[in-house]
Amino acid sequence: MDIFIIASGIAAYLALGSIYWSLGQRQTALKYFEDATVSLALIFIVQLIFSITSELASMAGLNINLWNSLEVSNICSTASGIFWDASRKAVDMLFFVETEKAILASTPLTAPLVSVLSGATGWSLSELSLVAIFYMHFSFVAQVFSMVSSYLFALGTTLTPIPRLRKIGISLVSLYLSTSLAIAFSSQVTAEALSKIRVPQAINPTDWINIAGIIGDAAVELGRSLTLSIFASTLATIGGIGLASIFDTVMISVLRT
Repeated sequence: MDIFIIASGIAAYLALGSIYWSLGQRQTALKYFEDATVSLALIFIVQLIFSITSELASMAGLNINLWNSLEVSNICSTASGIFWDASRKAVDMLFFVETEKAILASTPLTAPLVSVLSGATGWSLSELSLVAIFYMHFSFVAQVFSMVSSYLFALGTTLTPIPRLRKIGISLVSLYLSTSLAIAFSSQVTAEALSKIRVPQAINPTDWINIAGIIGDAAVELGRSLTLSIFASTLATIGGIGLASIFDTVMISVLRT
């Protein structure tokens, strides 16, 4: 949170209030004094929001400091690389299977084995095709968010304590928090999946024979991580809207008491 900007805003409210008070416009002056008080209250509420969210992240096993937007940006940039790696590994495995099919089909003796290989790998190839597409787009989203997360954090935490811009600030803070957690969680489960799979190697004869098992195991692991990532992204979308509504309701309730 940019304390200097917020302090300047509060000082401006107090200065305007003092000017109007000296001019005898007491009602207007009191309104500006009230805005200064509200801004202070909103600062504490923003602090509470981040503290609660950070605690939830720790309970979920996520090592992320939401107060440090630079760290969040780096985490999202790393996540982009992890997602891209998952997409590329899926593509490499798809290419390996298609290459093996082409080799088998090139001779009459092994051509009948193409249908056997197709039957054994059909479901896993379909799954890996989805993995390649979705993780490619996840990589793009994480990369973009890594570039804008610092701005969302700065604007959100700066605008929220300003009464007239409170709703915009809350929306930005909610977007920052929910998306950061979703990307951090998704990258964690994806990295775990990647550590359990391997891309078959052309120089390894065993891989050519056991290709169906290798591809199947990879499809299961990456399919699981993709499902969890999509689920996290869905929760982030719903949660972002819900957080904005809850935060706004809490702020209004606190300010009215």
